[in-house]
Amino acid sequence: MQEEIKLIGRRIRLLRTAKGLTQTSLAKEMGISQTHLCNIECGRVPVTLPNLLKLHDLLNCNMASFFVDLDHVEEETQTDISLNDVLQLAKLLKKTKQN
Repeated sequence: MQEEIKLIGRRIRLLRTAKGLTQTSLAKEMGISQTHLCNIECGRVPVTLPNLLKLHDLLNCNMASFFVDLDHVEEETQTDISLNDVLQLAKLLKKTKQN
């Protein structure tokens, strides 16, 4: 379960940075501290459903974009964003813009 939490956090970070938002600005819009958002993005704490719904609205993304490939989590712990994560994010953003 911890690996899935980290993966969701990485997706949130990718979506945030793709929108050109800082942790501070997004956290302020969500009504949480920048530290809490950092902990979510780093996978130290899971994102709650209310915060996930806020992120969905603020990042203007598909809810599925937070959960893509959770069934295929690698066994090894990843500390960096992979090229595959970036490519998947680009595809999701393209689909979001088309809708």
